[in-house]
Amino acid sequence: MSIRAYPIPIEHLRNVLTLSHLSLVEIARRFGVSRSNLMGVVGGRRTLSDDRLLQLVGWAGLVVDASDTLHLGSGIHLWKIASETQMEAFLHLPTGMLPENLRWSVALEFPPQERDWIHLVAEVGKDCWVLLSVRPVFFALLRDRVPGVGRPMGMASLQKPLNQIIATPGAKGLYVAWAEQPQTLSWVEPEMRDTYAEDLSAWMAWARQKLALDTSEINGQTNPPMAVPNDARDDTVPCDQAWALFAHRLDVAGAAHQDVADIPVFPMEAVHDYPIGMVRMDRIWLGDALLELGKTGRLRCYVRADGAAIVVVVSPSAARCGLPQPWVAPPTAERYLIWHDQILEISAHVGADDHCIGPVVASWNRSAKIPL
Repeated sequence: MSIRAYPIPIEHLRNVLTLSHLSLVEIARRFGVSRSNLMGVVGGRRTLSDDRLLQLVGWAGLVVDASDTLHLGSGIHLWKIASETQMEAFLHLPTGMLPENLRWSVALEFPPQERDWIHLVAEVGKDCWVLLSVRPVFFALLRDRVPGVGRPMGMASLQKPLNQIIATPGAKGLYVAWAEQPQTLSWVEPEMRDTYAEDLSAWMAWARQKLALDTSEINGQTNPPMAVPNDARDDTVPCDQAWALFAHRLDVAGAAHQDVADIPVFPMEAVHDYPIGMVRMDRIWLGDALLELGKTGRLRCYVRADGAAIVVVVSPSAARCGLPQPWVAPPTAERYLIWHDQILEISAHVGADDHCIGPVVASWNRSAKIPL
């Protein structure tokens, strides 16, 4: 007999719990269930009754609508990204829970001297905010994937250190009740900017240089926006982090095999500095010559969102992130992936002004219907 499914999408609840500053062990302790029961729930097993599960949903600050979809309830939701697992959880939140067009602001402790985290806050709905704390090594990936993160619209102040906010009686661990909002967050007034002008100036200079944070929209900024050349910051750290993220997804972190190549996946609709996924291809599929190119980092996979085109191209040199150097004299091929007029496109010809990413050496269409 099959096990009856829970009345809510467990994967969405699991992602929210994963984003908490608290461990699952601490969440279980605070909510009043055993660790094994909570782990069973997030694994999709029926270790809690429906009533107890819905109590957990409400305790975590979520509400269930008539269609059994989860939404964020009233309050300030406390999330963090400090690992590949949490980055995955954030990127897989449904748009009904966290809209894609959110405008983000920075949140600072005053005096602003924090360098281990960057705190972001967004208004999701009436009396509903998200306070997202991100480790700097993950910020570049987040900025690359989430519109608005890299160009905050305002500046908020944490009324007390985050660890104290999490520990306050009003905090459930994942959120703070809206009644506690004035004691948690406030918008920064000009007088506060003037009082902490020196520290604020130093923090914003660090954020522009190390995180490529565009501060031009922050009202009352202490310094004008500064264009940061690529060689002024170390892009290898987020690139390595992106690689670790998708190796983690494939559960092959740190693994290597002589007959397998890990190939980064990039979208065709927009140029991303960092891959959005990874595929593993073996010698049987690639053949000897392409396998060697893949193992040296010269193969890339590009995907259209609608599945109309998926291609593997060969770049002239190894480049796991960013736009590869163009081919000066591309090898003869039937099709090429080119950067033309600020868009990526597949073409049979390479023009004099085109940036040729590489010849297409394999392609398929995942939306094609396969006759049975």
